[in-house]
Amino acid sequence: MLAKIVPTMLFFKLWALMPLALLIVIGGPPHANGEPQLGSAVSPLASIVNPVRGILDPVVGVLSPVVEVVTGLAPIPGALLGAVAPHTDVLNPLLQSALLQNNITQFSSDIVTSLTAVVGLVANALLPVPPYLRPDQEAPKFGFVGEAYNVTTSDGYILGVFRVRSGTCRSYRSVVIIPPGVLSNAASFIFLKENSLVYRLARECNDVWLLTFRGYIFGRGHTRLSDTSSEFWDYYQYHWGVYDLPAQIEFVYRKTNSTRMRYFGVDQSGTALLFMNHVHGQRYQRFLAATYLFAPIGYLGRLKSVVFATLAVLRDGLTAAGALVLHNEVAFMNPTIHSVLYNLCGRISPITCYYIFQILAGNSREINYPLFPYMFANLLDSISVTTINYYLQQVGKINYMAYFDYGPAENLRRYNRTTPENVNIAATTVPCNFYALGSDSVTVPEDVLATYRALAPSARASFQVLDKYSGVSGLFAVDTEGIYGPAIRRLNADLASGA
Repeated sequence: MLAKIVPTMLFFKLWALMPLALLIVIGGPPHANGEPQLGSAVSPLASIVNPVRGILDPVVGVLSPVVEVVTGLAPIPGALLGAVAPHTDVLNPLLQSALLQNNITQFSSDIVTSLTAVVGLVANALLPVPPYLRPDQEAPKFGFVGEAYNVTTSDGYILGVFRVRSGTCRSYRSVVIIPPGVLSNAASFIFLKENSLVYRLARECNDVWLLTFRGYIFGRGHTRLSDTSSEFWDYYQYHWGVYDLPAQIEFVYRKTNSTRMRYFGVDQSGTALLFMNHVHGQRYQRFLAATYLFAPIGYLGRLKSVVFATLAVLRDGLTAAGALVLHNEVAFMNPTIHSVLYNLCGRISPITCYYIFQILAGNSREINYPLFPYMFANLLDSISVTTINYYLQQVGKINYMAYFDYGPAENLRRYNRTTPENVNIAATTVPCNFYALGSDSVTVPEDVLATYRALAPSARASFQVLDKYSGVSGLFAVDTEGIYGPAIRRLNADLASGA
């Protein structure tokens, strides 16, 4: 019976992609913010697109609910694939050997990088991509003061740090630090313009600092390495937590003299925090008064997304592709890829990417696609293949968080042991407020709750499920009060009580 059910459901899931082809040039579902605002840029396809809209608009009313129903089936095959994933890491020990760390892979990646750079120049000439959003430059547009700094980690990565605050405040109630989430960056929490988390916090006289992790737009500098070398991209969440967070926390401390910082973040911000506390204990936790985390990733064993579960099964192929053609980079900020993403999602058809996010992260209408033309100047950002594979290694393993598993031989070289060390989540003692996202198919509430329960007792401040949000809602929700309100109210209560 199972053999019949799984192919059938996968067929329906693949069929759900068909409406995207029809919706590529048309409007989308009813939306709280009204119709998409595509700005002054006019697509070269407009002469073709506009007549087609009138024909296909009625189709949307029929297809939209169908897509939502079909995508709702995703957790079933996703869970089944997730159960298989831990047993499919067949080639990894070989792929992590010198075969993928030699001059041949560097040379092949250099060729691909050069070719795509040329294609990217042509693409950007035909369909220009706007400059990246910089928090220090965007803040004054919304009435705030913006500042920018560079911080160098102990292993040489140069990270951009941005400060946003209100110039009308006589004093600041708290210092808030916000690291980036998966495939995002320091600008991610200003995407919602005046309703953004950063501006809401700054408006209430909090001193807000946006941090950077290595590999992202504002973290591609290094004292000796080029970002087109595989050595530059040889990192994962461990390095964010053990090197990047401490360097920036110390920098913010020197600037503000605060030992009562408030830590806000999404998904991998939680992973980095857990690694930092596992390795450094109280050394940096002593600067933190509390954390407020949306769908933090510690455990990831119950993932239900078909797409990510499939990637977990095929992660050896991702490893090989990353080494041979990408310098081990998931290169969304490659000039060609960035141009395609911006023009598809930001100019031609934001609604197409709306549905793609539904399929990738979970069925939620809390995706503010009319702002995609503004957001996709930065989204999606580049990270290393190893950071993606790190999470994929956890799929199907219940209550499992360890260092990256390179295979026995490479583990022995890197760790002096054949199996990776487990991460002690209980080393986190700073009060943590966890907000699970009830519509997410990647960081499912059961995993978030299990991570919360693994914290030290003193760290379990509060746990809440926000039902209508998925994993991407934290960056561009429609109802920002629904997702940010609980955390901001908790912050205000903590400040009022002196916690």
